[in-house]
Amino acid sequence: MTLTRRTILAAPALLATPAFAGFFDPTPAEQDQAIATLKTPGHALLLRHTLAPGHNDPADFDLSECQTQRNLDDVGRAQAVRVGDWLRDKGVMPSTVYSSQWCRCMDTARLMGFAPIVPEVSLNSIADMPGTEAEKLRKLRRFVGSLVSKPGPAILVTHSTIASHLIGGLLGSGEGSVIAIAADGSAKSLGRVLFGMERV
Repeated sequence: MTLTRRTILAAPALLATPAFAGFFDPTPAEQDQAIATLKTPGHALLLRHTLAPGHNDPADFDLSECQTQRNLDDVGRAQAVRVGDWLRDKGVMPSTVYSSQWCRCMDTARLMGFAPIVPEVSLNSIADMPGTEAEKLRKLRRFVGSLVSKPGPAILVTHSTIASHLIGGLLGSGEGSVIAIAADGSAKSLGRVLFGMERV
């Protein structure tokens, strides 16, 4: 099966409009430049989990029980393997893969084939965790800021809500963004990465 953006990304029609074309379709050269930057200190790869059909989780979901959550399908699992293979082909060897505790994120991290994988609560979906949004964002920024003093690069496997708060934009399923990170926990997107999966 050939993986394309049509088969792996369930995006709203708005995202296919010309205004978003450049934002969601970086060229291979632009992606290579982003990956080269990722290999330098002070950068990380922000990655939304791969394809898990549907929206949100059941109201009674349990983080310890994968069957109560929205999970990766066969395409999402194959996509996660492809992401890991593509990164290795580009010479990316992450120091640590941090992941939301949600099963679709942990499964994405495992299928990529890197280690160690560290569950990180601040990467959990903001919409479905207890506490105020301000409290959760402070925790997220403390975590991001802590990465500056650690060996890199790190991969952060997370959700669309986290991506929107960190970089001010959406990430589709299995899309990544190379981010510049600062000690205050701020992050800036330096380039989208599609891992060789073209939009058709």
